[in-house]
Amino acid sequence: MDALDKFERSYNAGEIIFCEYEPGDEFYIIKEGKIRLTKIQDNREKTLDIIEPPAIFGEMAIIDNAPRNATAIAETPVRLVALQKQNFYELMVSNPKWALSLIKIFSKRIFDATRKLEILSLKDDEAKVLDTLLMLCETKGIIPATYDKTDPIALEGVTVEDVAHWCGIDVRECEKYIVRYHNMGRIERRGDQIIIKNLPDIYRLVKNKRKLQEKES
Repeated sequence: MDALDKFERSYNAGEIIFCEYEPGDEFYIIKEGKIRLTKIQDNREKTLDIIEPPAIFGEMAIIDNAPRNATAIAETPVRLVALQKQNFYELMVSNPKWALSLIKIFSKRIFDATRKLEILSLKDDEAKVLDTLLMLCETKGIIPATYDKTDPIALEGVTVEDVAHWCGIDVRECEKYIVRYHNMGRIERRGDQIIIKNLPDIYRLVKNKRKLQEKES
């Protein structure tokens, strides 16, 4: 990271790095601290994620000149590397291996952001919780739409607080749905694990809820 030191910036907790919908011409690499990403949904500010080193954010400004699709706020004091498109191109030429690694991160970040927006677009909180569980299965390389096994899927190190954070709802509300599906035998809670006992069933439930929402809109 020494070559990037000249692009470093610092922000205090609570400072806004950029706002949703404004134009952008640079992206950021977190060196120290945490960044909260938020988005306005249904006239309310919802947290998309809280990210920390070595996460990258704001990359769509480099990829397709798109306006910011979220607001980035320093959750703690942070040190960032801020790179404009020209700086990025220069680094790609001077360090192709590093650039390739960064492009792979870009691809994953784009998928993650798109997937989280799909979850937040659901109006039904129960559907958000279930779709978040599907997303967590996807991060394990499992495709819910084609999964046809009966083996339980253990989501390691996942708490109700994590699920509530990812789908942008209150923890107590999230707990209610997790308990409901635990009692129905579709999931199981074991320590810091959430175990999906019937993934195809949960996938069908989310799919049907999304279809119903589309018909009503």
